[in-house]
Amino acid sequence: MAPEPLDDGWLEAVAVALEAVDASGAADGVAQVTVSGAPGGGVAFHAVVEAGRVSLSTGRHSQPDLVAGWTYPDFVQAWRGELSVEAAYMTGRMKLEGDQVLLFDGWRPLLRSKALREALAALR
Repeated sequence: MAPEPLDDGWLEAVAVALEAVDASGAADGVAQVTVSGAPGGGVAFHAVVEAGRVSLSTGRHSQPDLVAGWTYPDFVQAWRGELSVEAAYMTGRMKLEGDQVLLFDGWRPLLRSKALREALAALR
């Protein structure tokens, strides 16, 4: 059984799954993610796409290209595929600061890739 989003072990499981994903079509960049209202309190992690690889780490990055802020319920809906990132942004359920083009254009090949869906399927 997959861990609940943001529970102990979730970030590590996602990070391991992402190691196998080819992100060669995506732009290099760093996204900081903050989630408020999680059962264990606020959570921060960051994703880095560099040289065709994706990595995920806990905590805040010192120089993110963009910052995405979520509430826990909205983050969980997006994680499970019940809410698209685009819809979350357009309706104000995800707040973005910084390089929005990176997320919606530069990372589009990665976010819409079959490889990413397959790598994360067992965790959703």
